[in-house]
Amino acid sequence: MDGKTVKENKAEIVVVVIALLAFVIGLVGHLAGASFANFDTFGYIAAPVPLILGIIVLISYKVAASAED
Repeated sequence: MDGKTVKENKAEIVVVVIALLAFVIGLVGHLAGASFANFDTFGYIAAPVPLILGIIVLISYKVAASAED
């Protein structure tokens, strides 16, 4: 069984950090969307969260794919 290279280790750490960032953004969007205050500004915060998460997933995929080379 082969061990991981330095490049694979760094990419794994970057992907984990990106996943934590995506979790925090999703949590903020969820809290803003489920707010009882029901202000319009919370909708402005919650609306772009799926797009932002999609971009983060794409970046994470590209980082993970580059480590396989």
